Amino acid sequence: MNEWTLGDIILKRLRERFGKISSGEFVAKDIAESYKDPFKIIVGVIISQNTIESNTFKAYNELERRIGVEVEKLANADIKDIEESIKVAGLQDSKARAIKTLAERIKNELNGDLSNILKDYNKARNWLTSIPGIGVKTADVLLANMGASVLPVDTHIKRIAIRLGLAEKKSYEHIRKNLERIFRPSIRLEAHLLLIKLGREICKARNPQCKSCPLRDICKHPQVS
Repeated sequence: MNEWTLGDIILKRLRERFGKISSGEFVAKDIAESYKDPFKIIVGVIISQNTIESNTFKAYNELERRIGVEVEKLANADIKDIEESIKVAGLQDSKARAIKTLAERIKNELNGDLSNILKDYNKARNWLTSIPGIGVKTADVLLANMGASVLPVDTHIKRIAIRLGLAEKKSYEHIRKNLERIFRPSIRLEAHLLLIKLGREICKARNPQCKSCPLRDICKHPQVS
């Protein structure tokens, strides 16, 4: 079995188990499909850090209602107003600082348009992660939703990759590169979303539901033996 085949098998089983990703499950996906605006996408991803998706949608919609998720408006907004808008998602102080700093830098360094830097994956990733509060996962989620052939790794995917034996180390870059060897470029974003669903619903951190896992027979996790 070659590496692409393994990735295809995993994705086929996840598709059969979970079906099509529906609206309301992933804020970045919904924003990308609705607006194709990289700034709106990354603001949504920043808000989504360390919170559940329903709170992310509430906070994002409130920010849009009260201020507007636009570079100029958020660059000029009072940071306290940003914090108040997104507080339902938690960590509003650090998230508001990241959002405001991002907006200011896009305005001052990129002529107000984040898309000006997105054609070069490495350049875009380095620029984005130079902003406090934006890590590699946040940058990769944006870039994946804008068409880059990258497979972002969140805590669920990290756990699954280790349990399946697809990665030996816990570092973000090690896991990302290993998964990108398995999943062909055209399916990486879908794989990212479906692996998160697997982690949320079945391959949980505590008490994983191994008996109902569609990947049970290829998993190296002790509870599956």
